[in-house]
Amino acid sequence: MCSSDLPPAIDWQTASRPRDVQVAEIGQHTLVLRSRTWERLKFEVEYGRRRGTTANSYLIRADKTLVIDPPGESFTAIYLEELQRHLDLHNLDYIVTSHVNSNRLATLEQLRNLAPQATILCSRPAANVFKSSLIAWNDDLCPVRSGDRVDLGQGHCLEFFQAPKIGRAHV
Repeated sequence: MCSSDLPPAIDWQTASRPRDVQVAEIGQHTLVLRSRTWERLKFEVEYGRRRGTTANSYLIRADKTLVIDPPGESFTAIYLEELQRHLDLHNLDYIVTSHVNSNRLATLEQLRNLAPQATILCSRPAANVFKSSLIAWNDDLCPVRSGDRVDLGQGHCLEFFQAPKIGRAHV
């Protein structure tokens, strides 16, 4: 029998730990919501993650409120539950997505259903992904360009810029 035929090794320290969402204040009116899994994600398999791996989302509560990068669908329920502990979703003004993939669409759709008044700020390519999905995205999409700004008040102003893609090193 080849070693490749064997089932993957189980890390018993982390296998029984449930996914969770950790919340920490990281600045004035700003929280990070860290959706944590104890499983090694496919793109992080080369790293030993004894404290888990997180998908970070941010909540800014100023004159306007904004959520940045809700996590993928495996965290949808626990993320939205935790988010609602810190924000009445009827008061959410903006949802920012720095990147979109099919895994995040489920969380974004549920968040949008709970906060239909929120405007989704995203790049033009992300808006095209939203529009080409099977989900009906209407007037809640607002594509932004490099240099666009959103003033949330109380000293919080976001400026958008396009970051170049950096190639992955091949070993």
